[in-house]
Amino acid sequence: MAKFKIKDSIWNVLGEGLKIYFTNFLKFTQYMLFPVFGQIIGIALIFGLTGWFIQSLPNLTMEHEFLNNFTTVTFCLVLLTLPGFAVFLKAFWDFLVAYVALNSMTDAVITTGKLYDFKAHNQVVTTRTGSFIILLLIISILSLIAINPLFWVLGLIFFIYFILVFQIFTFEPEAGVTGCFKRSFNLIKGNFARTFLIMTILTLISHYLINWGAAALADIVKLGDFLRGIFENWASTLPLNEINNTLEYFRMQTITPLTVAKEILASSILFTVAGLTLPMRSICWTLWYKNLSGKKSEKK
Repeated sequence: MAKFKIKDSIWNVLGEGLKIYFTNFLKFTQYMLFPVFGQIIGIALIFGLTGWFIQSLPNLTMEHEFLNNFTTVTFCLVLLTLPGFAVFLKAFWDFLVAYVALNSMTDAVITTGKLYDFKAHNQVVTTRTGSFIILLLIISILSLIAINPLFWVLGLIFFIYFILVFQIFTFEPEAGVTGCFKRSFNLIKGNFARTFLIMTILTLISHYLINWGAAALADIVKLGDFLRGIFENWASTLPLNEINNTLEYFRMQTITPLTVAKEILASSILFTVAGLTLPMRSICWTLWYKNLSGKKSEKK
């Protein structure tokens, strides 16, 4: 790995990271298109096809006698979900691979000034798939534990300490899976506050500032109204009356198809923005890793 020197300042890391990201914005966005939109398309196929089938079932059973069977209907539903699941799972896997491949891309940009051959960067993961899956399983277990409100604070603390595991997996294959967590902990130790500040700034930029801009742009070009209409039509097929009866019993605010549509649209925009800006965050964390690992090496 080529040595990369940068001033020991989070502002230099963020500034250099944003510079690399926006200089190569089109290529990074091109790389993230399928991992992000593939998941959305997959989910849309699952709900769209199954929704159409359920709505059409009364007419279909009148025309086709064999559909008057619970097992057959269930089998048809499973078949209809397969294309959506296939697209979603492929896109989801590519999205996970991006957490490592983007670090390799960042290294290529800062050492050669060029970004190309996405397949070669993906091979950083595909040649170590088993180790990568184990790494993801450990992260998933820790995330499930952190979901518990009792562990929120502790979960956030360990999230900060382990935030560089993907960078270490990329650049230090000799560390091993558990070694990635130990190495990240040691690098962040003594730099917790600055790491937390970097995370906060990146979150504000990608999850709030850019997300707000994307939502505003969607409304300006009327895309928001168009999508809300689609989501509202779909939500009108849901059993909201039963749900609202329960909510009224507990004196909670009822739900309308428009409410559901607005939430789906907001969540979709946030997911899209957060996904497409993953390169920005990965670049900054790669630079921060290089900064901290360089300092640790100098002390030895």
